[in-house]
Amino acid sequence: MQVPSSAAILSCMSKTPPKATQADTIAALLDRSKRTDVPIRKTFVQQGTGKIRDRGPVATLCSHHDERGLDLYLLIHAATSAEPFDVVLPAPTWARAIGLSNTPSARSAVSKAITRLVDLDLVERGARAGNKSRIVLLDEGGHGDDYTHPAKSRDRYLKLPHAYWTDGWHLKLTLPGKVMLLIALSLDDGFPLPIERARDWYGISPDTAQRGLAELETLDLLDVDVQYKPAPLAPEGYTQDRRFTLKAPFGPLRQPLATVTKLQTG
Repeated sequence: MQVPSSAAILSCMSKTPPKATQADTIAALLDRSKRTDVPIRKTFVQQGTGKIRDRGPVATLCSHHDERGLDLYLLIHAATSAEPFDVVLPAPTWARAIGLSNTPSARSAVSKAITRLVDLDLVERGARAGNKSRIVLLDEGGHGDDYTHPAKSRDRYLKLPHAYWTDGWHLKLTLPGKVMLLIALSLDDGFPLPIERARDWYGISPDTAQRGLAELETLDLLDVDVQYKPAPLAPEGYTQDRRFTLKAPFGPLRQPLATVTKLQTG
């Protein structure tokens, strides 16, 4: 058996430390959660019941064009899967996770984004552990309540699949697309969403809703079913009824009846 020479060993060693990528960092965050999706209360996108509806915190992030804040919040939520629902990491790690370099300005951007989430009562800062900050998840409604798993409290919630990150959708989607994806995940297959009602229902401008839905359709994430109805008094003599259903990897949310029947009958 030939023993490698010291020169051969040295030639295989890197002279610079290996650096984790954004994808590596996100993968590690998702892996520690030990699940395949992120449960998010529907109050994050819409609050109220019946005919009385109000905006959720996502509308504020959207109106402030705070895509960085939304990206960070979703990753914090993904990483806090068990009690006490907190995560302890240094600022450079968070910066890398949202696509920033390890620079003073990037670390400052992370700190400011966390502050905005604190101001929205979506998270709170805990005691620091050395150079690491502790971030504690709060209830998604933005009222400062302690977080509990929505299934435990029987609250209605949407599921954001980890494929959102592993398939790179967090990079492909713009802020309107991300917001409308979350809204779509909170609804059933074949949901209607008249653009003119987006502000009343979700606090989102009609233009943002239109751009977000169009982006999801362009990226082949949304199926649109258009039905026409006669309307003698309408300018064109008809009206459109548009129904939306998410496509893989985010939908459809319900299995087709034939699939369900096959599973039940074995």
